[in-house]
Amino acid sequence: MKLVRQAKLSRETRETKISVEIDLDDTGYDIRTPIPFFTHMLETFARHAEIKLVLSAEGDVEVDEHHTVEDTAIVIGSAIEKALGDKRGIERFGDAIVPMDESVTLCGIDISGRGVFRFDGEIDGEINNFKAENFLHFFETLSRESGINIYLNTRGRNLHHMMESAFKAFALSFKRAIKIRGDELRSTKGVLN
Repeated sequence: MKLVRQAKLSRETRETKISVEIDLDDTGYDIRTPIPFFTHMLETFARHAEIKLVLSAEGDVEVDEHHTVEDTAIVIGSAIEKALGDKRGIERFGDAIVPMDESVTLCGIDISGRGVFRFDGEIDGEINNFKAENFLHFFETLSRESGINIYLNTRGRNLHHMMESAFKAFALSFKRAIKIRGDELRSTKGVLN
């Protein structure tokens, strides 16, 4: 029997309207947000994680991009958690080092069911209405909602390169961690949560 690792979720508030479809065993993306650089980063994630991600996000970006970024992370994280099911058979751990010109990111993840995010490095500034603080908030929220422990260490001088290397490193780590390698649950406790 083929394992189905898909999810479709949405979230609507007074500030945002987000819908996402994810398939961990297919590829392709169609991502629409009102924040062009954020869209680019999500496309980068889907491409390098080799997953299918269809996402539509609307939000009150005239106020700030914070609500749209946060709610997008909530929905993507929840969809990942749902698509992973009981996590039986997954590799669980993944890591990657991604250089991008003068920047480099080291990422390690554990799909433990306990979402903790840690970032080491200095990151500040904004690219076309996408602030570094919301880059960090995206990963913090994604980690919490998906139950994935995410460690990122990013160094560099160019903000675009730093953020993009981080999204790519996370994507490659995620790709490795979700790989099916049998039907056992990789935990001495017998559960991942």
